Amino acid sequence: MELGTAGSLIRILVFYITIVGLLFFGLMMLGRAAVATQDQRGLKKYSVYAVGVLYVVSALIFVLKPGLVIIPMITAIVASIGLGVAYTGKLRLSLSEPELALLFVLPAVIGIVLFYYYQIAQTAIYSFHYLSHNTNWSRETFVGFRNYVSVFTSKNFLTAFWFTIYFTLVAVFIEFWIGLGMAMSTFWVARSLRGFLRSLIVIPWAIPPIISAAIWKWFLNADVGLGYFLVQLGVAQEPPLFLVSPILAMHSVILADVWKMSSMIAILMIGGLAVIPQDIYDAAKVDGARVFYRFRRITLPMLAPTIMVALLFRTMDALRTFDLIFGLTKGGPGITTETLSSFAYKFYFTRARFGLGSAYGMVIFGLILLLSFFYISRIKRNLRFRA
Repeated sequence: MELGTAGSLIRILVFYITIVGLLFFGLMMLGRAAVATQDQRGLKKYSVYAVGVLYVVSALIFVLKPGLVIIPMITAIVASIGLGVAYTGKLRLSLSEPELALLFVLPAVIGIVLFYYYQIAQTAIYSFHYLSHNTNWSRETFVGFRNYVSVFTSKNFLTAFWFTIYFTLVAVFIEFWIGLGMAMSTFWVARSLRGFLRSLIVIPWAIPPIISAAIWKWFLNADVGLGYFLVQLGVAQEPPLFLVSPILAMHSVILADVWKMSSMIAILMIGGLAVIPQDIYDAAKVDGARVFYRFRRITLPMLAPTIMVALLFRTMDALRTFDLIFGLTKGGPGITTETLSSFAYKFYFTRARFGLGSAYGMVIFGLILLLSFFYISRIKRNLRFRA
């Protein structure tokens, strides 16, 4: 059986390498044809555009019907080779610098398209169909935006939506300040202790979320965890039911997330703090600037790009959080700690209502996309691209 599995993996790898090689050769020759005709007009120029459009059409066909993509893709590759040879007059095997860059980038791009964008496109298609215990959308009923109407008119969805927003705002706010504090503290200790302290900071983030959920589930247990110690210390007469009481459950999952993800903020902030010149702080001290003034006027402004990137990644993670909360409460009690991701998961995998579950997934994708545009619009002035 192991030999069969190894053989399957080898065949997949060979197939992937073949696809990458053919696409690279076709795109390389099309690029050479485009360079050869860049100052020309007429049939030659339009023929290059036509073959480029054929690649786009092949990608769309792959999304809709993967089995039908072979003929248009082979046609595009053969046409690219023909145009490249015809317009350059030779088949040059040596690679230019842009072509070499394409060779290195293309395998990753194909992988991203196959395992990320293709899945998003399929989810979008599913969301417009009535799919129950079946994903063959071409044979099922097209319902348009009916699934999305069901999503936005569902009271349970609105509950999950508002909890997700509340969870994200509270958790990210606390994580940012704790993470920033931990990052700054690593610069206040002796150099010999900085590596050790930073290693401790990384540990909570490095623990897998489902393991973190198990740790916190034990810690919040009423019989042997925090509740037991509170009773023993006389703080409470009865052990609090952290994962049963709605209010306590909501803030327990936030606490667990803060414990784990503050480390991620700290790691990013350490990188940002490391590039701030020490001379600026020394000059501020000479001028009599106090600690808080230096923090407000030097540290925060110079950390702004890093802060925006950290908040972007962390907010996106919080909006689609699933495993930590699912491992702790499974969305309970009731649907109190249900997030958008866990809601979509239950429709998609537990109830096998793939159309409706896909609509939930696309709503989450849309929220994250809007958030990304918002953050990127704030940090784009700090981005520098050089040709």
